Amino acid sequence: MAQLIDYNVSVPAVATNQVAITAPLTPDKIILAELGIFVLPQFANNNRVQLVATFGAQAITSTPPLLFRVFRGTQEIYYGVHGLEAGYEHYGMITFQVIDINVPAGAHGYSFYVENLEADTEGQIIGPMNVSAAVFAV
Repeated sequence: MAQLIDYNVSVPAVATNQVAITAPLTPDKIILAELGIFVLPQFANNNRVQLVATFGAQAITSTPPLLFRVFRGTQEIYYGVHGLEAGYEHYGMITFQVIDINVPAGAHGYSFYVENLEADTEGQIIGPMNVSAAVFAV
């Protein structure tokens, strides 16, 4: 059975329309949230870090493809695209899960970014925004 060895959360925004973060056109990106975890030496390379993120978003114009990127330190460990349509599903709650396997011992920071993949479209992160990290020994 897996054992929980660390847990952390970051809640930059708790409500819809609390923020208005426009996703910049790629290759630019903007940070949405950060949090840190700690892996004890005895659990190095025998662990799983489960990251869960939720971001409220809206399409301002057209259908912006929003690219979400997750980094551990300076290493990108995940990316995924989500699209919203301004004329139809204008708002959306975007939730995704990332599993980071066999993370080395020590302190690690995770960063969550967004960027827009298509010119002539505009999308914003409007809240709520929350991310969590749970470290399990396996």
